[in-house]
Amino acid sequence: MYPESSNAASLELTGDELIEKLAQVRLLYQPGTMCEYGLSTDVLGRVVEVVSKQALGQFLSERIFQPLKMTDTSFVVPESKRARVAQPLAVDPNSGKDIKLPDPMVARKFECGGGCAVSTPSDYIRFAQMLLNRGTLEGTRLLGRKTVEYMTADQLGSATIRPGDFPGPGYGFGFTMAVRREVGVARVTGSPGDYGWGGAYGTTFWVDPKENLTVVFMSQAPGMNRGAYPNLIKSAVLSAIRD
Repeated sequence: MYPESSNAASLELTGDELIEKLAQVRLLYQPGTMCEYGLSTDVLGRVVEVVSKQALGQFLSERIFQPLKMTDTSFVVPESKRARVAQPLAVDPNSGKDIKLPDPMVARKFECGGGCAVSTPSDYIRFAQMLLNRGTLEGTRLLGRKTVEYMTADQLGSATIRPGDFPGPGYGFGFTMAVRREVGVARVTGSPGDYGWGGAYGTTFWVDPKENLTVVFMSQAPGMNRGAYPNLIKSAVLSAIRD
C-alpha cells in the first residue's frame, strides 16, 4: 500500500502529494504494539519544512551541514562534482537484475528526509563523531548532551519489531536509529547502547559509546545483501579491538 520508496516517490510526487497518499493508508497495527520500518522520516522531513518555512535541504544546510563543515552533503550534486559520484555495478550479481539509481544531479520534486541526500565518508563521519561527542564537534555544539542521550535511547517500550524487519532481534529503536538492547540475541557482535542505521544503497554507520568508537561504511551496492556487508564490517572492526 506504500509507495515503493521515498527515493522513487520523490521523482514523481511533491511532499504534500506524498503526505496525502500516506494519509489514506490504513494502519496495520494498533499504535504502540508493533514497530515496522516505513516512511516516517520522510513525513518528519515535511514537518520540518512546514515548521521552519524552509526547504528541507536549506534547513539541514544551515542547521547541520554548514556548522559541522559537511561540505559535500546535499540533495543535489553539482556538475563540478559529477566525476566523484560513486557508480554501482551495472548488474546485481546475486539477482541478475539491472541496477538503476536516481541521478543525484537531478533535483527531485521534494527533498525526502528518509533517503534522498548524498554525502561522502569524510562528511558522514563528522556527523557521527558529533553524536559520539554527545552533540558537539570541534567546539561547535549542535545538540544538547541530554538530547543526544534521549534520541539514542530505545523508545519502543513494550512494542516489538516486526519479525524479519530491520534492525532485527536484540535491537530497539530510538529517534531515527536502531539501538542495541543487550550483548546477546542480535546476529552481530556489539555493545549495549550502540546505535546506528543503514541506507538502501549500501551505506551504514554506527556509534559505540562504550568503546568510544564510530564507524562509517559506504558502498554503492543496492539490493546486494543489504545487511550482510555491514555485519561483516562491524565484526571485522570490533574483532580488531585488543584491550
